[in-house]
Parts: sequence; C-alpha cells; structure tokens
Amino acid sequence: MSTIITMHIAPAALERETAAAYVSLRPTTLEKLVREGRFPAPRQLSDNRVAWLRQELDAWLIACPRSDIAPPENTGVLKPRQAAGRRSTPAKPGIPNAQQAA
Repeated sequence: MSTIITMHIAPAALERETAAAYVSLRPTTLEKLVREGRFPAPRQLSDNRVAWLRQELDAWLIACPRSDIAPPENTGVLKPRQAAGRRSTPAKPGIPNAQQAA
C-alpha cells in the first residue's frame, strides 16, 4: 500500500495583486510606493515576470511605524443593500412572500 503525502508550501514570491493584498494595500498604492522608493522593488523572475519576495514584504511591514490612530469602528465588509420593496425576513416554508405580506 502506498501513502500519498500532500504538502502545502507558501509561495516565496508574490505577484502584484497578491503582494498588495498581503500588505493590505491596493495595487496602485503599492506601485506608487515602489516608484517613490518607499516599498521594496519587485524581483525579475524571468524575461516577462516580476514578483515581490514575501520575506521582503514581511520586513517592510515590520519596519512600518506603529500607529496611534485607532482603526475605524466598521472595518468589515459592506453589507449588501436590501432591494426596494423586499422583506428582510426569510420566507416561511411553503408560503410565498406575497402571501406572507397579506
């Protein structure tokens, strides 16, 4: 009987969108900081491929100053808005929504 071992290895290099998400920035902000010399430059992996080293992103994050600013109260994901005229309560089993309103 053979045994299959599955290993999960974290990537050492991250592409633009992933690198930006990793450090909680938008990709355009990441690019701006790179141009200004305030963020690590990407590494050339091949002729047409660049990526950021996760180790350098970790070092950049650790070097960021601590903030005295408290995070905003609602930092969660926005809740979807209710469609006009729709009920927020779930339908009762076997009874269409139109009959519940009556």
